[in-house]
Amino acid sequence: MLQLEIPIVQLQQFDFDEKALSLLPRALAQKYHLMPLMLHNGSLVLAISSLPDSNTLELLRFTIKVPVELVVATQREIDTAIRDVYHQWGEVESLATLEVSTYGIHEEHLLWQEAQHLAQQEPIVKLVHTMVLDAINQQASDIHIRPNEASFDVLFRIDGTLIRIREFDKALLAPVISRIKILSKLNIAERRMPQDGRIHFQERGGAVDLRVSMIPVQYGESAVIRILDKRIGLRAIEEVGFSVEDEARFRDLLKYSHGIILVTGPTGSGKTTTLYAALQELAKENINIVTVEDPIEYDIPNTRQIQLMPAIDFSFPDALRHILRHDPDAIMIGEMRDVETCKIAVESALTGHLVLSTLHTNDASGTLIRLMEIGVEPYMMRSAVIGVVAQRLVRCNCQHCLKEEVIDPIMRKNLGISASEKFYSGIGCAHCRNTGFQGRMAVYELLVMNDELRMLVSKDTAPHQYRALAINAGMLPLTAHGVEQARAKKVSIAEVYRSCM
Repeated sequence: MLQLEIPIVQLQQFDFDEKALSLLPRALAQKYHLMPLMLHNGSLVLAISSLPDSNTLELLRFTIKVPVELVVATQREIDTAIRDVYHQWGEVESLATLEVSTYGIHEEHLLWQEAQHLAQQEPIVKLVHTMVLDAINQQASDIHIRPNEASFDVLFRIDGTLIRIREFDKALLAPVISRIKILSKLNIAERRMPQDGRIHFQERGGAVDLRVSMIPVQYGESAVIRILDKRIGLRAIEEVGFSVEDEARFRDLLKYSHGIILVTGPTGSGKTTTLYAALQELAKENINIVTVEDPIEYDIPNTRQIQLMPAIDFSFPDALRHILRHDPDAIMIGEMRDVETCKIAVESALTGHLVLSTLHTNDASGTLIRLMEIGVEPYMMRSAVIGVVAQRLVRCNCQHCLKEEVIDPIMRKNLGISASEKFYSGIGCAHCRNTGFQGRMAVYELLVMNDELRMLVSKDTAPHQYRALAINAGMLPLTAHGVEQARAKKVSIAEVYRSCM
């Protein structure tokens, strides 16, 4: 590019021209990694990362219909600009062509009749498609459509943080909600009851599953779309975030012929990611693996995965009874949520099966108490449970905007860190959308059952006694692991405190 004397630009703080954006459709900008910057002396200034071939140049001339001046930027800057800038303007003109009527409260049925019609029109179809595509490209985990009195907001959850993307006029809410219902095969006419559905979305040759939840709220229907990108969701054990020692201990647990391995934590703590990492490791062996899930989130080769169907009363206990007749070596249960499921899982572990599952508890030692509270007898647990991973997902510091963190003295006291020790946090910049965070990681504690712990299992033992023995046996507590990551500047102390205390 230097030899051709093409100017180089930086796009991070560039003030993009709305008229220039309107000349190049977003689809072409994404496909060829091009970013229109501004109009200059009747020409469109276009940022490129590499020289387009002759066919692409011909297509651009036909599409843009004005002379083009080329400048150079990095592909990352161009893709970021497409992602962040186009969603501000991309659908404005097409939506302006829609004639949306407003009706009073007594004519609500007319509004929804019109909404069903508009949901099939190109501007609404394109708007919903672009919204989902934006979220996937930004690696968002959820899309939130939040109605207000006179408008509605679209928010993306990225790295655990809700980011407001755009506000729309309230008149477009009903058509957008109707479009999502059509795609997820929900009842368009039902607006007073919650509904759940799924959408299978094809993007760049890969499958992305969308889980849709609708609930009625005071200003209309609120929607949350959970994004399960099967191309990026699966991780190997070495990518979960274990230390070298704990990774070796966890891999050793997977070599057992029988016993229960539990992954615990609140909703959204990465339990499923860890379970699937373990499943992929087990699938390398020549063993029979069967899973029971609700829903099946990712396809694992060399396993048989069963989808529960509550509508026909096909539940975890029903599935487990049939699984045991199929001679499995390893069983994965999506969640141990009731006494019957727990008892069958324990019995399976005691009769020569390796069982993996999840449970909602705050820490590893509390898992033993929780199982007894559900109804599992202590004598069965002593032989069945072989290991517990308790984990949280914490937001990582953006490494481009680190600054020394101001820490509340109470936080320091509760986490056991000295007043003189320095820690760092992100303050927000263009790289992290001014959030201060970029990516997430797991902090965890790994409890491996030993003879001392087994002897202690009873209804009279307090959680702190299990915890003390586990620490003596080599378990690094959850908060201590979080502080270690903060010392490495990977996370902030405030994030560790929020997630782990």
